[in-house]
Amino acid sequence: MSPILTRSRWLLEPALAVTFFVFWALTEAGRNQLLPSALRATVPFWAALLVLACAIGLSRLSPVAAMAAGTAVLIGQLLFPAGIFQNAAIYLGYAVIIVVVAATVHGRMRVVALAFAVGAGVSVAGLLSWAQGIGHTDAAIRVTFFVVCAGAAAFAWVIGTLIGVWMRTRWSEEELARTTAELRVAEVETMVAGERERIAQDVHDIMAHSLSVILAQADGARMLVDERPASVAPSLATIADTARASLTEVRVLIETLVGSPDGPVHPGVTDLDDLVERMSDAGLVISVERFGGAVELSAAQELAVYRIVQEGLTNALKHAGAGARARLALDEREDGIALSLASRPSVPRDAPPPNPAGRGLIGMRERARFAGGWLDAGEDEDQPGGYLVTAYIPATGRNAVTA
Repeated sequence: MSPILTRSRWLLEPALAVTFFVFWALTEAGRNQLLPSALRATVPFWAALLVLACAIGLSRLSPVAAMAAGTAVLIGQLLFPAGIFQNAAIYLGYAVIIVVVAATVHGRMRVVALAFAVGAGVSVAGLLSWAQGIGHTDAAIRVTFFVVCAGAAAFAWVIGTLIGVWMRTRWSEEELARTTAELRVAEVETMVAGERERIAQDVHDIMAHSLSVILAQADGARMLVDERPASVAPSLATIADTARASLTEVRVLIETLVGSPDGPVHPGVTDLDDLVERMSDAGLVISVERFGGAVELSAAQELAVYRIVQEGLTNALKHAGAGARARLALDEREDGIALSLASRPSVPRDAPPPNPAGRGLIGMRERARFAGGWLDAGEDEDQPGGYLVTAYIPATGRNAVTA
């Protein structure tokens, strides 16, 4: 339901009430004229019609007041028979009240609404039977008329109750969908924040060491500048090299600080062989191809390469199952390292559905981005049911090539 319709929903019943009153006022104006000589005979009719229209207008905003007004009309017509509607179709206004009230109330009030519906049906049957002589000569017709009116009122209550259940179910589904979407966004943001915190912890030791080296070299150069000027140049070169390497490792500003500065020793590119061996023992058939020679990567970049390969192989084993095949290609050049990890199941089947909010994929992309490179993952078009991960990590001091 659109926001405009939702905001203006409360106007429906009042508009229906106005339409109801105007229609029957125009229809009955000739029969019930408000002339000075006929006020005693016509005022009860107009009062009953007006109160019944008000009951329709209040049926959703105040169901109790609507039922009270509807009951008051029936009691008033019993006390003042001139107010009984000669046109029985006017009593269809009670069907509108019953449907709207039954759709609005819930819990024990549904029983009250049912009692009002049946009571209104029986009362209308009694008033019409009395005023129009329905069934006066045939008791079976009178009983049938009462049963029909009461049954019609109960049926209107059932219809209203079903509408209310449907509307509340739809509203609950919309709320659930909106809440689920908000939780999904919050979950993604939490995963990204957690991954950034872990990355900050990974590079913390390296940065602390680099800054310590810079500080020590700067203090040494300051003390030796007068006594041994020749020693200043090597110190300044060391400071420059250390600062350049540090700036490369923090390409983006790390805003989240970790609580503990002491982190474990992290794996790198040289540990990939052990990783491949462990994954092979788990049932994944892996072929590894290496091209080029050694590439100069920082500790954080080596960790990024290791974690990307680790996550890719884990996903291959998880989604493709035991006996699946994976091909890992590492192309190490002077400007950086490019990796390609293609996996496919042992038995051809459909690729797993993409999950943009997956923790592993987000972590892989974040690690590649924080290492100065890029990563792309998706279905392998060359292998039915396969999956392909490609990434590039630039060498220390170089910029990544846009994917």
